[in-house]
Amino acid sequence: MPIIQSISGYLQALQIPFTVISNINRQKNFIRKNIDPLLMAVKKEADGSLDENDIKKITGYYGLAVPAVLGEAFCVLRGEPMTGKERLAATCQGAMTGLGDDFFDKQRLSAQGVKDFIENPALFSGNSASEKLFLHFYKTALDNAPQPAQMQQQLFKVFHAQLLSKQQDIPGLSNEVIKDITISKGAESLLYYRTAFENPMRKGEEKMLYCLGGLMQLGNDIFDVYKDHQGGVSTLITTTINMEDLRFYFSALLQTGTEAAYRSGYAKRHVKRFLGILSIGIFSRCFVCLDQMARNQKRTNGVFELNAYSRKELVCDMDTIGNKLRSLRYHIKISK
Repeated sequence: MPIIQSISGYLQALQIPFTVISNINRQKNFIRKNIDPLLMAVKKEADGSLDENDIKKITGYYGLAVPAVLGEAFCVLRGEPMTGKERLAATCQGAMTGLGDDFFDKQRLSAQGVKDFIENPALFSGNSASEKLFLHFYKTALDNAPQPAQMQQQLFKVFHAQLLSKQQDIPGLSNEVIKDITISKGAESLLYYRTAFENPMRKGEEKMLYCLGGLMQLGNDIFDVYKDHQGGVSTLITTTINMEDLRFYFSALLQTGTEAAYRSGYAKRHVKRFLGILSIGIFSRCFVCLDQMARNQKRTNGVFELNAYSRKELVCDMDTIGNKLRSLRYHIKISK
């Protein structure tokens, strides 16, 4: 029987990637129908505030992944499919993510000003096509949120966490401070995305999402090592000299998040599929990137030395067949 159970678990793990691909295709169709026409209209203003990179973040990254990976994972966890209002709210949350930093930087709002904006967006008008688009996405997300006030409160927490993360531009931060900033930034963002969904959080869900959200931010930082190093941003990967330490911390966080998920109050079978979606969509990919960084370290006498590596050595290309297969192997391993 253990062999049969092992084969069954292996096959279930292999089903998840196809589920994620299906979810992504569904969301791409939603974007083509509901978001692309809006973007085409905005681009006609041609004021230079919205470039192709901004569009890509909306349609190919945040606006795609937030509903198709995180949102679908939330729905698997509760055991009910995503509603139309939830999909629209989550899509708008994702779409505004890539525009948010630019909006707040250009508006130069104080902490009180940000609070006023979050609570009363109707009082603000954008000064550019990009800012108007950000406002449109935020208002639409609120209009479709099950509890708009909760979404507003969580967005302010996201802003506060991002404000703290500005410290990462200053050299000399301790490892513990960087950890706290990293976890807080990712955790508050994931909790913000959760506010698009109707079902109330279970007793242990917030703790689980806080841990997994922090882990997602760490994963983003791992993939952004080249960009952050060039920009002088202190993250756990740009400041480490030993990739084994970072890998241990990442694995420990994943274990803690997994344990918290099974204590969250949801059905175990739903938890397993929820974690499987996050594994294939996020976590297994991070291990592939960590492997690449570890190979770099071996070439520099066992010390991770960023200045010694080329851009190609620091950018982990997950579009290659080899890395996709490596990610799948890690997913199967994680999902056992």
